[in-house]
Amino acid sequence: MYELMWFVGGALTYQLLTKILRIMQIFMFFQEIHVHMLMMLESVSQDLDEAMDFKSEMMKESALEKEEVKLITIADKQIIETWRALAVFKMQNFIPGAFKKEVKYDNWNELQKYLSDTIKK
Repeated sequence: MYELMWFVGGALTYQLLTKILRIMQIFMFFQEIHVHMLMMLESVSQDLDEAMDFKSEMMKESALEKEEVKLITIADKQIIETWRALAVFKMQNFIPGAFKKEVKYDNWNELQKYLSDTIKK
């Protein structure tokens, strides 16, 4: 009789530990994917900044007036800031519910800080 109890207890313990390990693996996989997505967003943001700088230099060399160049540059900066805010908003909304607690940023600066802190670990 004791052998049966040990067998059933062992089987239940095995099932419990297997499920816990699966959950941990899924969580670690999510964290890795999440960090890589944030790295991609950061890379795209840097590319946008470089493109904006290049565009600004080309406009300065063109026949446009300084005031026009300044207005266009301001508009470009606002567009990039809006894109960054939307990127953060969409990241927060498209994360599955079980992982929403892992999203510890509300704006672009917090996203960058979260990313740098995570990469340092």
